[in-house]
Amino acid sequence: MPAGPSPLQSPLQPQLELQSFRQLGPFLAHLQQRPQHARRIQDSLRLMALHGILDPLSDAPIAPEALSVVPPNLRESLSHGGLVSRQRAVLLVIRQLLIDRELPEPAGLRVYCPEAVTAFAELLRERFPQFTCSEYLPDPADPRREQIHHEDICALSLPDASVDLVVCNEILEHVYDLQAALSQCLRVLAPGGAFVGTLPFAYGQQQSVIKAHHRGDGLDPEVIGIAEIHGNPIDEDGGSLVYQIPGWELLDQLEAIGFRDPALHAVHSSGYGVVSADIPEILVLVARRP
Repeated sequence: MPAGPSPLQSPLQPQLELQSFRQLGPFLAHLQQRPQHARRIQDSLRLMALHGILDPLSDAPIAPEALSVVPPNLRESLSHGGLVSRQRAVLLVIRQLLIDRELPEPAGLRVYCPEAVTAFAELLRERFPQFTCSEYLPDPADPRREQIHHEDICALSLPDASVDLVVCNEILEHVYDLQAALSQCLRVLAPGGAFVGTLPFAYGQQQSVIKAHHRGDGLDPEVIGIAEIHGNPIDEDGGSLVYQIPGWELLDQLEAIGFRDPALHAVHSSGYGVVSADIPEILVLVARRP
């Protein structure tokens, strides 16, 4: 999709800039435009400071003073109501799929999200009546299971073809068996359904960066080098171990499993508060079930 007007356009007509990449080569060419990237990022931040942003689903205005910006990690910043830049990018991609009629109408859209205690999950719960969510609580004796539904994304209990949309934010890097998790997401999607989500991505290389290996149930994982731990809203004290930072081979893996047209959508919008730091865009993974 063309980049469209200058990012210094009127905030009353927010521009959604979205470009899809399916291979490393074209994305590396995109990375060569770093001087232009820096200007776009600064222009976007200036616009947001002057005019604020719009809610990505409702277009409700959000005042500049209601935004929390913590540079340099703009991907995890620009927060409002518990949502950050990358989460708004995911919502904009879902919105576009709905506008393009590539998903059922919201009232009938069956959504599964492997997060349940976040502001993002609460928003989806409010917007989509047929919403299912869960957290990973592997201990059967965990008392939190009484209030929070447990699912292991590597072995989902959901029936085959039971959902139209799987939304998976910052999960895939933590799963102990990535192929099993992707296969399960494909299995539970109905024909024509979509997988949408974000993850830390080694976007400059084909190969994934392996951080740890799963050694089996009841065994500690084999950590390569220093363990990388990311925050986890369900385990704020311990966090979650990173098993891999996927590279572009992830798209090949998705295709081999059976997904159609896997791609990374580079999403940028000053009007909706979607911007990153290394590049202006947030990368959102999208793949379809045939």
